[in-house]
Amino acid sequence: MRLPLAGLVFGVATGLASLPSGAAPPDLELPSCVAGSPPLRVPATTARAVLDAADSRLFDTAAQSRYPLYRRGGGVPAQVVLLHRGGQWQYLTLWADGANGLCLAATFAADRFDFTPAWLARYRPRPGDTDD
Repeated sequence: MRLPLAGLVFGVATGLASLPSGAAPPDLELPSCVAGSPPLRVPATTARAVLDAADSRLFDTAAQSRYPLYRRGGGVPAQVVLLHRGGQWQYLTLWADGANGLCLAATFAADRFDFTPAWLARYRPRPGDTDD
């Protein structure tokens, strides 16, 4: 099932409210900003949190400073998600994609950024959280 990415910020998508009691929520699917690239599928049980606007700007500035190729992309993330995937914490940058909502622009290893431990303590990412 494909869910709107707006659900990451604005709460669980409307369709989830109609799930039978005890049913597992569906996985999220994050379309790539790169045409022809497959979407990133995120299990509903994945711990995650959406950074607030100030932290998103701080992250974007740090990522641009550290990764010149990312800086050349020229986009500004509409959202930054802190996500536990593959046994490690990662940041996902999501860019606005016009009427299509959001798309996945880049993924970064969170351990490369000094502020990650403080943000893990502050945001306390949890499985299935979509309204941080």
